[in-house]
Amino acid sequence: MAPHQPPVRTHADRLRQLADERRRILSGSAEHAKAAILGHPQPAALVHSFPEEDLHFLIHDIGPADALPLVALASNRQWDYFLDMEVWNKDQLNYQQAVTWLQLMLQADPDRLVKWCFDEKLEFLEIVLFRNIELRVREADQAPSDLGDGFFTDDDTFYVRFVDYPVATPEEETVKRRRDEMLSQLLRRLSLFDHPRYQGLLLEAASVIPGEIEEELFRLRNVRLGEKGFLPFYEAVGVYQPLRPGDLATRGKKAMPPVSPEGVPFPVPQFTDTFLEGDSLFVRALKTIRDAHVVQQLQIELASLCNQVISADQTVIRGRDQLKAVVAKVAGYLSIGLEVMTENAGGVLEMEASARLRRHLLVDIFRTGFAGALQLKWRAGRWRRKSWCQAQQVALTFWDEAWLGLLGGLLIDAPKFYDPSSTGSNYRDFQTQDEIRATGRSLDQVAAIDGLLADMDTPMAGIEEERLVTYKNLLLTLWARASLKLPPMDGQTRSIAVPLSDFRHFFKALWTDRQGFRVIGDEKKANFLHWAARASGQPPADLSDRLGRVFEALFDELENELAPVRSGNLDPRHVHLFLLRS
Repeated sequence: MAPHQPPVRTHADRLRQLADERRRILSGSAEHAKAAILGHPQPAALVHSFPEEDLHFLIHDIGPADALPLVALASNRQWDYFLDMEVWNKDQLNYQQAVTWLQLMLQADPDRLVKWCFDEKLEFLEIVLFRNIELRVREADQAPSDLGDGFFTDDDTFYVRFVDYPVATPEEETVKRRRDEMLSQLLRRLSLFDHPRYQGLLLEAASVIPGEIEEELFRLRNVRLGEKGFLPFYEAVGVYQPLRPGDLATRGKKAMPPVSPEGVPFPVPQFTDTFLEGDSLFVRALKTIRDAHVVQQLQIELASLCNQVISADQTVIRGRDQLKAVVAKVAGYLSIGLEVMTENAGGVLEMEASARLRRHLLVDIFRTGFAGALQLKWRAGRWRRKSWCQAQQVALTFWDEAWLGLLGGLLIDAPKFYDPSSTGSNYRDFQTQDEIRATGRSLDQVAAIDGLLADMDTPMAGIEEERLVTYKNLLLTLWARASLKLPPMDGQTRSIAVPLSDFRHFFKALWTDRQGFRVIGDEKKANFLHWAARASGQPPADLSDRLGRVFEALFDELENELAPVRSGNLDPRHVHLFLLRS
């Protein structure tokens, strides 16, 4: 019997196994990820197989100081990516961050950092030294003391001193001390590695033209990051250019890259995939796709699209929660785009959506979805400019909490959905077409109330109230004044508040007893509708069609707040839906 032979593993099998291991590592906690990598039989091969984006996020997830073993295992290409992402503020080098990451690399693998600096990052190191050191070359007839205090040397010829700058806090003093310590160690190692090249580096660093060096470094950085979707801002913002569904046909079918003959999987970013959750149409459509080659292409597109959105938003993404928010935003607008594109399609919705994913670029589907939110923003802006409340210089707080939140989300540069039930911020990105439609209906109601008040010719400029005036208490107070036959608003009245003694009569007549509970009967609701119609000159039927739901919600709120209160217990300080005075 022949001895047992282990199965032959092809290169493709090994890459697929590495991809599965990366996916498993990224789906776990930071502590688990670090232990799994360092416990792998070939940790360097595993780390090198990580796409740069995933490894960068993983290092921040673990914590840069705790992730030094992973920084040491990273390839030069991955080190390049770390610096590209960390040491730039827009088009300006952040020298403090440059020192921080050079210190991490120096601690992780000092010998390799020195060689890498000489071989690949010479210009970067020169500009860092130019901003942080002062060089003096001692002449033969000069004494070291002639150069001044603070200089040090390795050869008694090239003397270096760190550039001094004022510090105001203990934290700034700590940063300055760490810079001096790191540069001291780095310069010492550079000198020991190749002293003639070290001397040349110091001479070049002292004479560089910083503007030209920074411009070239920034250009090369943009080229590298552009391949991953991190486009310059002026290009990245194109992701928010709206695209109508009818325009998609003119853009043609996206080209799928050829399948590798060996079936070798590319190392695609997978961190974004780990945050795809929920029951959105985009997620459901992805689950119907079984072709591994198509799934891989969509993974690449999704990661690139997320990177482009990060560039367009000019946000700094470091941790899981920040990346999760970006993925949720992208997935939401992709779902909306797919809903719009499949609105009139027959067949199974998920299958129709997956066909669109195969045919169209994800960035085009995203733009189609974002167009709905952008149109809402434009509608809100057009209404606001011509509105009664703008002409009356009424603050947005006039629209009470729910509509204030809605308008606040639409009148900012990047439109947001107002969700009062969400934890933390009440604003988030739109996730479904239903949210787009619901927000549009609410915006129509705001505009209708605004038009009603304009037709009623309600003067607000001279009103002075102690209480916050909202559309709710304004309408109800005007109705109460009309019912009590109080003088109408004439533009000279300083307060529209109803005297409490008069209001008690209106309040008693407001309620109808129904099975032991006080409610506002249909007769009173009809009375309110006809008053509003007369005051605005609008037909009651038209007014009911446009604002019937708003009026019903207003009466429901009125019942909940004031039905348990007896007229003798009314206190103007605690009544929010009417403007009263003692």
